[in-house]
Amino acid sequence: MTDENWHVGATGFDPETISETGNRYLIGNGYMGYRGTLGEYTAAQQVALNLAGVYDQHGTAWREPVNAPNPLYITLTAGKTPLSVLETTPVSHQVGLDLRRAVFARTTSFAVDAGTVTVTASRFVSGADRTLGAARYTVSSTVATPVTLTCGIDEQVWDINGPHLVDTTHYAITGGLVVTAVTGELERQVAVWQRQFLSGSDAAGTLQTTAHGLQMSYPLALTPGVPVTLTVLFGVGVDDDRAAMVRTLSSATVASYDAWLAAHVAAWTKYWAASDVRLDGPDADQLALRYSIYQLLAVAPHDAVAQSIPARGLSGQTYKGAVFWDTEMFMLPFFAATDAATARSLVNYRIQGLAGAKAKAAAYGFRGAFYAWESQEHGLDACSDYNVTDVFTKRPMRTYFKDKQVHISGAVALAIWRTAQWLADDTLLTEGGAAVILACAEFYLDYARQGLLRPSVSIPDVIGPDEYHERVTDNAYTNKVVAATWQCALDVLAHLDAPQREAALAAVGGEDFVALVHTALAHLRRPVEQDGVLEQFAGYFKLEDCSVADVRSRLLDPREYWGGAYGVAAQTQVLKQADVVMMLEEFPQDYSLATHRANYDYYEPRTEHGSSLSWSMYAIEAARLGKGDAALEFFRKTATVDLTGQSKQWAGDIYIGGTHPAANAGAWLVALRGFAGMTTTANRLAFAPHLPADWNAMAFEVAYRNKRFAVRVTHDGATVQELEEA
Repeated sequence: MTDENWHVGATGFDPETISETGNRYLIGNGYMGYRGTLGEYTAAQQVALNLAGVYDQHGTAWREPVNAPNPLYITLTAGKTPLSVLETTPVSHQVGLDLRRAVFARTTSFAVDAGTVTVTASRFVSGADRTLGAARYTVSSTVATPVTLTCGIDEQVWDINGPHLVDTTHYAITGGLVVTAVTGELERQVAVWQRQFLSGSDAAGTLQTTAHGLQMSYPLALTPGVPVTLTVLFGVGVDDDRAAMVRTLSSATVASYDAWLAAHVAAWTKYWAASDVRLDGPDADQLALRYSIYQLLAVAPHDAVAQSIPARGLSGQTYKGAVFWDTEMFMLPFFAATDAATARSLVNYRIQGLAGAKAKAAAYGFRGAFYAWESQEHGLDACSDYNVTDVFTKRPMRTYFKDKQVHISGAVALAIWRTAQWLADDTLLTEGGAAVILACAEFYLDYARQGLLRPSVSIPDVIGPDEYHERVTDNAYTNKVVAATWQCALDVLAHLDAPQREAALAAVGGEDFVALVHTALAHLRRPVEQDGVLEQFAGYFKLEDCSVADVRSRLLDPREYWGGAYGVAAQTQVLKQADVVMMLEEFPQDYSLATHRANYDYYEPRTEHGSSLSWSMYAIEAARLGKGDAALEFFRKTATVDLTGQSKQWAGDIYIGGTHPAANAGAWLVALRGFAGMTTTANRLAFAPHLPADWNAMAFEVAYRNKRFAVRVTHDGATVQELEEA
């Protein structure tokens, strides 16, 4: 493998790719995410410095995360000619992302007179101090020519449902600028600082006020072979984070850049040591897997105590910046195996959201905990009853994601239990996790309360992972998650000591709760089986059996929503994403190999894969079934979703673009669960490799129950070496 397996980039400028490259070259540190945009870009090009966990609602529009003013707004002109890719065709243009160091860079050359002016720039957001970032912007020329370089904090913020910042003020400090603002709803305090240092020229900067805010302007007389470099150190602080950030920036010098970069690289070196997966195989597969891991590391709340990861990471305001079940089902296993502190943060976020989950359940008339489908701070459910706009009538469509996707509570409960077991950390249970698990089990008991009086217990009126079929009964995946949550509650009670067990039971009705769980488990409906195929939900087999291509041909508008009451897929067997197959992937030991095979063969041709969550589930199942070519194809789709930019960008008229951290995590899951065949049995790791034909070997480290293991997998088997305590 080569250094190329640590770098993604592109040559040439295409304005049609601005949105996808902003996603592709994202840099982040869990506190903020900076889209892969250029210095001359503005809100029109979707520049965003997205702040984790900071939300605002403007008027009656959707509540969403806040983007901060851009501290690296940098422009260059030669006379009246803007040296910008947006206005002047460049002679050459390259952008790239160094995955190993988490540094974004660009090199662009423009024709001027009889020569060229070249811009070389790089930037990072610190992995060592989450409020800080820095950039270097170097200008050189092959001929003597005057240019003007400007740098400021752009106050024109890109918002989908904003504006979110009010009372914005700006002022100059020695060698730099400051912008402060507050959010309109909760009055969160946001500050953006920067310090500027010019090297290679003695030009004095002039302060200017523009439509974008304050800028420092530098008239430069470029000389061939003498580059001029602008170093910008910046900080973004929210509420109490502002003070330390301001102190650091106030004392910073131009030499601070190298120190900050060294500390940043050291942090990323540590991240990679714990999480890298090394392939002896095609370079493209290595790069795609490494890029997927990079995206997870860039959005991880490394230093937080109780923070989670939104479904679109920190790439902007899509999906309201909300946390979905994606985090628990896809991302949390990666962090449990590579970064225990971050895994605990993700779990603690859900524990802190218990009060909100109970309030949501009560609002729908249920006991227990009904977790938010689109969770913001404190477990607030940001999901609307109208999530999709009809592309024909332009009217909002009633959807049932918020109130009928009840499997979210099971995802939370099982994730807490599995993480506590993986980390061998009972504090996750005794410090709130057990209460969450029991409250989720209680919610399911109450949701099925009418069925408890009948010979068989049914879970009615739900939406499973396949969102194209709404308000179905006995969705196989949902029922399995309900059963697993009930069993999990019993396992937790058996795990706790007597005083802890008594306290936990007191919140859910005492021993009567235990009796109800046993009854419900014994009588819960299992899916109908037909020739080994498990029916996705009651009545599914009676729907029109047609192909995905048939359904697609019925679309009148490419942005048309396939689901809902009148969607083109709603009355067919075509499904959005892995549903029954996801159940088999999540609970593999509960089903025979023949059942796995029959359901994969039946459902895969009927799956649109309209969600980036789908490919990894089918990849793992394909690997387990010995379908190596299919497994590798699905792996490549999930691992390259943000490299190709070929994911869905619209749901009806709603923009859903951005990065896909769950799909990124799915690539890691395919590598370890699918190709390496990683399982746990009796608190021991085991591996049964199913490597693709053109992968010779795979090596990685994984932490499990306070121990770290070095694993090497080949077609002949696996070797596992215990290293040290994690």
